[in-house]
Amino acid sequence: MRKRTVQLTITLVMFFLLSCKKEGNDLDVRETKFYASYNTNYFTKGESEFPSGNKVKIYCYNSGSELSLSFPLAGTPKLATAGSSGNLTPTGSIVLPKGLYDFYAVSLNNNLNPEIEFDSGHSQILENGKDYIWAKQTTINEGAAVSFSLSHRAVGIDIKLNSVEGVEDLNVTSVRITPPKPIATSTMNLQTGIIGYSSEKEPFITIPLNNGKYFWIILPAELFAMEVEVTVNAIIGGVSVTNKVYRATVPQQTLNGGILYSLNLSVGANSMSFTGSVIQDWTTQTIGDIILTED
Repeated sequence: MRKRTVQLTITLVMFFLLSCKKEGNDLDVRETKFYASYNTNYFTKGESEFPSGNKVKIYCYNSGSELSLSFPLAGTPKLATAGSSGNLTPTGSIVLPKGLYDFYAVSLNNNLNPEIEFDSGHSQILENGKDYIWAKQTTINEGAAVSFSLSHRAVGIDIKLNSVEGVEDLNVTSVRITPPKPIATSTMNLQTGIIGYSSEKEPFITIPLNNGKYFWIILPAELFAMEVEVTVNAIIGGVSVTNKVYRATVPQQTLNGGILYSLNLSVGANSMSFTGSVIQDWTTQTIGDIILTED
């Protein structure tokens, strides 16, 4: 199984006091430099550049700080944008004295500003449909290189469809699911990267078709029974059918952050069954033995 991670290397060169003289203080000012790389962890590929234009928010705290009781340092968070050769350009300098620090990074895994605000170490209520990624590095000396390995913190849902004998010219026109409802617990803990569970359900939403896949990102949920609805056109038993709708309820379970749940649907004449399939990039858990019935 391949697991995709994002590697961010940040070289931190701090401001520090070289000497004090009677005439005044001499201050050696050095610019903080940022570098980023993107590690797909594919078997045949190595590390590559973090995509140009992607944005990351970087937070800094005194080492060992409990974030619920602390404030970020040096004007962080700072928004950094990836440029050529993996360079990260921050919106402003980070000025830190000599010491040990803990660093945290969050991103939406794209070129949008991660509009995530943390208060006492917890974010606002998060949303479905966003790929929240997170990482931390702790106990870092000034001047050291910091490597962030960002991981998915929300839940991936991947739905694939195929036909069985007797079903021809299958054309899927719509796939809908009932995602978790964002509630008060649907926040991210900056210190751990964990997004809290929802236990409530939203109405049906349509999953868009992207690059031949029905893939969507949802919030973590517990004791959750997601509903799935699929609409197809096909020739079944030699008869052309249009807008045939199948529905099923996924057995109640916990949907954990960082896991891609793969649903493989087989379309039959009167029902549709789920079997598990292996999907790369995220840690994958398969869901099987679910029967859809014609609506």
